[in-house]
Amino acid sequence: MDHTTCPVCGNPLKLKHRLKFNVYKCAACGLLHSDAHFEHSFQSDLESTSRDIGLKQLRLKNFAAITKELLKYQGDKGKKITGLEIGSGNGWWLETCRDNNIDCIGIEPEHIYENYHKENKLNIVYGFYPDVSPKREQGYDFIIFNDVFEHIPDINGLVESLKKDLADDGILIINLPMSTGFFYKMATRMHNLGSDGSLTRMWQFNFHSPHMNYFNEHNMKLLLNRHGFGAVSVIKLDTLDFSSVKERIMADKGMNRLKAVFMTTALTALKPVITSSEPDIKAFFFKKKG
Repeated sequence: MDHTTCPVCGNPLKLKHRLKFNVYKCAACGLLHSDAHFEHSFQSDLESTSRDIGLKQLRLKNFAAITKELLKYQGDKGKKITGLEIGSGNGWWLETCRDNNIDCIGIEPEHIYENYHKENKLNIVYGFYPDVSPKREQGYDFIIFNDVFEHIPDINGLVESLKKDLADDGILIINLPMSTGFFYKMATRMHNLGSDGSLTRMWQFNFHSPHMNYFNEHNMKLLLNRHGFGAVSVIKLDTLDFSSVKERIMADKGMNRLKAVFMTTALTALKPVITSSEPDIKAFFFKKKG
């Protein structure tokens, strides 16, 4: 894969950080791009039980906000909304859809949550999109990525595939972390002071599915615009559930408990600053241009 040319705007990438993998930056659009790769053994420093405890309430709150926004555009069709989620993970979005009478199918490459999926009768097929893609004749009313888009290597090929699977009036929803957010900026400052741990964690370089790109609002819209999509809405999502910060931190197997307690205390103290800063997560809503 080419790591010299920006996949969003085509301008040169320049080396920005040397970590476990290299991070490059596009001076033109601001995209941050890594030369990381997916570990197909699915082995990593990710501890899924702690991660789920630390994430569930946060995800459900954010999913409620996404659902409310989605219904603004698709809620008046007079029929059940149909959707496709790419990268369903534990299946919480699919449960949210079911609770809101939305018919959504998921695609998930890993089998770690398969028993949970079956027990809760979630409609999931296993594999990688677009190799595995349940087709719908007239396309889906929406396709959604929940903290998945940033892990995809070939973003241009991906978006072209999405156009084929989305209905002409469908909504593409991309919920992902921002390079302009409070935590990414703090991690960058710590890296510049000689401490790489936080920035490595932000890129998830010790996990089997690291981040391939970090976007800002400008280059996210630019990428989709190049492929014939226009943004109809962008909403801010919460970054942390402060009641489960410790569990979120302990999702990294390399984290010791003493450091986790210290970080939990520090983040709790910084809550007013974090909540008033530039958001770390945004959800983008796109439509195909006429």
